[in-house]
Amino acid sequence: MMINSSTPIPENNNNNNNGGVFSNFLKLRWRSSKDPKLHLRKTLPNTVDEIERDWVRHSALKMAFEGDFKAPIKRLLQAGGSEVLDIGCGAGFWTTDMSIKFPISYFIGIDADKNVLPSNVSQKNVIYQRVDLLDLPLPYEDATFDYIFIRSMIDVLPDKVWEDILTDLVRILKKGAYIECIEAYDNLFDAGPAMNTLTQLLNLSLQECPLPSSPTTATPLTGHSRSVNPWPNRIANIHQLMGMQIYHQHTPVGIYGGVIGTLLLEYWERTVRIYRKEWVSNKWIVEDELNKIVDRLKDEVNEYNTHMSWYSVVAQKKGYTGPIIQFDDVDDYDGIHTTIC
Repeated sequence: MMINSSTPIPENNNNNNNGGVFSNFLKLRWRSSKDPKLHLRKTLPNTVDEIERDWVRHSALKMAFEGDFKAPIKRLLQAGGSEVLDIGCGAGFWTTDMSIKFPISYFIGIDADKNVLPSNVSQKNVIYQRVDLLDLPLPYEDATFDYIFIRSMIDVLPDKVWEDILTDLVRILKKGAYIECIEAYDNLFDAGPAMNTLTQLLNLSLQECPLPSSPTTATPLTGHSRSVNPWPNRIANIHQLMGMQIYHQHTPVGIYGGVIGTLLLEYWERTVRIYRKEWVSNKWIVEDELNKIVDRLKDEVNEYNTHMSWYSVVAQKKGYTGPIIQFDDVDDYDGIHTTIC
């Protein structure tokens, strides 16, 4: 997702049929970040490959995690009236799925790049807004949301800004509400030489200050890794949150892994398409060698049984003192299953 400082728009024009449902969410004050000290890495435009890569990842993770989320909020969303914020929503795949699945709860998807936001929205319980996470405080009142969802965002912004962003996200959570962060581990498991080269190239691209390159030779790839503080460490340090739970999921990469593996192989193939020009122009790798790596990748991941690992971190905001909400469901055999929220 792109971070830019253009004037934000409160909501997508195609969402006007939502009436005043979300009017209490919005403030009139919008700001843009012009802090020169952040040294943001120049981001790539949201190309078709990047948008489709997000769809591939969304589809794979939905199957791998057996659903769109791990937070214990399903019954609350079904009951209706819950307010959900999707951080870095991109083209809105997760937000749209959730708005269809829970039609009487309300969803906002935000992204810094207004051009990637959905332009045709048929669901009346979802809107999309251009919001830059660097423009704090975010344009929502205290205690607005019942659930905040963040996926694959930790590399999008410099590591040092996340503490302030998370503090503001906790501010706009209701007491007793949940925040969930889903991310991939940096390293792949059982990766062969071709995949290891691609991950090193990707790490170079994701650094906040990319290394200078020689004008005539490719930059050696060894010894370069990102220093990113993972979500569990960050969540654990926020005293307003409690009950942190971490869920782990391993996903195959390659056709040996069925549908999920095939999708994640496509995810990596599209990653190469997205970053190819940057890698070659920076002389981190010569194009002929990159082509050979891509040609080897499909067979290699099947030979090595390569897989990725993901984690989901869920935590609840402290301070809720209201009534306990209990749902009793009766199954086909008249058994009663109780859910307490």
